[in-house]
Formats: sequence, structure tokens, C-alpha cells
Amino acid sequence: MFTSCFLILHKKETMEIFTIDAGTFLCDGGGIFGGVPKLLWERQIKADHRNLIPLAMRCLLVVSGERKILIETGAGDKLNKKFVENNGISNPHRLLESLEENGFSPSEITDVLHTHLHWDHCGGGTTFDEKKQAVLTFPNATYHCARSQWENAMNPTPRENDAFFEEDLLPVQKSGKLNLIDSNCELIPGLELRIFNGHTPGMIVPIISYQGRKIAYVTDLTPLTANIPLKWISAYDLYPVTAMEEKLSFLREAHENKYILFFEHDTQTCCASLRWDEKKGPLVERKGDLQSFIG
Repeated sequence: MFTSCFLILHKKETMEIFTIDAGTFLCDGGGIFGGVPKLLWERQIKADHRNLIPLAMRCLLVVSGERKILIETGAGDKLNKKFVENNGISNPHRLLESLEENGFSPSEITDVLHTHLHWDHCGGGTTFDEKKQAVLTFPNATYHCARSQWENAMNPTPRENDAFFEEDLLPVQKSGKLNLIDSNCELIPGLELRIFNGHTPGMIVPIISYQGRKIAYVTDLTPLTANIPLKWISAYDLYPVTAMEEKLSFLREAHENKYILFFEHDTQTCCASLRWDEKKGPLVERKGDLQSFIG
């Protein structure tokens, strides 16, 4: 097991980035919007008859030199039929299909970065072999997450316990390919990792420097564009006041530095930029796909 974030000191390589689709699932709308009344949030996204709304599992592949770094792996293909049906998971095999469509195989991936270890973010990092044993989906990759998140997943609170599955985690640990990150750092030049603690202890927000812009993969800091208003935080945030404070600080930084926000869970919007209202705080300025922002 590695114990720190890699810091590469040689000259910066040319970087490419690819949006990777890991499918969709359904989630309780009230869970995503917490204390915000349904009368308000349903103006942004419609719920079905069970009060469920669709969420994307949108991953990102960063290619720099010899490194091919996959950020997130979605829910994966190990979940049982009942779980898949109850959570409306669209295509358990979509992650590998999307990688193949973009010209990559699992064996080519050198790094897997999980922002945190909830099942919808890391389940695709392992798969079942012919003996129904969970093994690494990406056999040549080093798997990265924050040490505090790993420790939290190994000993979760009762409130968070159902979000972690052993078969997503223990094969990575047993493989010896787990790298635990202790603090904010660069994984490679141009890929900064920031640690946040409101949604779950040790959640990482990757920030990619690309073509003179910064792209922030905002994971569950702001799951949807509809979550950008300050008080529109998720009921799934373990520490909601901390989550709100972290969101305010980061979105102010993002606005001031013209970051592109890349959304993992928003089915309608991949990326957005911000404007700032003196009374309301952060608001969406523009939406679009990644290509529309970076040309």
C-alpha cells in the first residue's frame, strides 16, 4: 500500500481529456435537495411517481504522457438484480463500453482516482471474475483516494454505512495497489487534488489545468447545477454546515478564477460557469458540454 500522493517533477506533458459515461441511476429528489421544498426544486428537475430523479455517473479520463487517469468508475456491474432495479441503474456495463468507444481498454488505465467511496462513485473499480470473486477492473492501475475517506469507509457511521460495499474496496486493498492521499497535492502536473469533508470525510475534488483554463470535477460538492445556490445542499451530506461552508468558499474561488465546473451527476448539464449575485451568492452563468467551454 502506498502512503502519499505522487508528485511528478519532470516537465509537463501534453494533456487530453475525455468524458466517460458510466450510465445513470435514480435517486430520491428530497435526498438530493435536502430542506429545499419540492415546490421549488421540481421547477429544476421533475421527479417520477416515486419522487425519484435521474442522476448521471459521468466520469473523466485524463491522459498525460504515459499516464491514463480515470476519475470515478460509476456503480459497476457487481450489484444484484434487486439493487439494480430499485435504484434504476441503466446499464451496469456502460463504463467499459464508453472507454472502448473512446479508444481505451481497461488494461491501459494507469490510475483510478475515486473522489470518495460511495457505491455510485467507485463500484466500477472492481468486477467479478469467472469464479464470482471481486477483482480489479483495471489490473494495471494504482487506485487513489484520501486516507481519511478510506478510514471512514472502513468504519462508517450508521447513517453512511449503506453507501459502502466491501467488494468495491477490499480487493483494491488486497491487491497492494491502493494509494492513500493525506493532504491537498498534485497527482501529476496539472491535476490538483483538494480534500473536502462536508459530504463525507476525505472527498476529493480534482482540478485540471487545461488549455489555460481550470476544470473542477465537483463530484458531490454540488451534485447538480440546481445545487449551486448556497442553501441547496443534499440531505446526504454527512456534515451539512461544513458542506455549505466548503461550497461557498470553493464556488467563490471558482467564480473569481473562471473555473469550468464539471458535473458528475447532472443528466442535463455536463459543465457550467458561474456568476455572483450580491444577495443570492453563486448562480449559473452558462451551461454546455465540455467542448463548448474548451473549444
